[in-house]
Amino acid sequence: GEEPRGGVALLAFREVRPAVGATDRLLRVADVLAAKPSELAFYPVPKLQLRRVGDHERFSAIRAYELGDGTPEARTPEAAAAWARLLLAGPALRESLNQRILVNARAGLYDGCKTAAALALAPAR
Repeated sequence: GEEPRGGVALLAFREVRPAVGATDRLLRVADVLAAKPSELAFYPVPKLQLRRVGDHERFSAIRAYELGDGTPEARTPEAAAAWARLLLAGPALRESLNQRILVNARAGLYDGCKTAAALALAPAR
């Protein structure tokens, strides 16, 4: 089909609960997530990783890049803009990120919550 003519959504919330709910629903239909490295690094969505806020987020940035479903951390606005241009220039980078997500999903790399819930609900041995 045709490429969309627009469609950038910026979300901002004062409270955590609505932010988490909106994120969970919208990431299912997002083409690319542009965000600081955080627990979102573990979501199966292509990621343009922006500059981290705290040093603890370094590991999330590294992990997403290692998995191949995120860009390297863009530490400056210029770097973020360059990665955005690459994502918009054509399908190659987006397809690569999505292919890695499919491979990672088949390997169960995004199943952390499901695994944790199964362990928590399993009968004690």
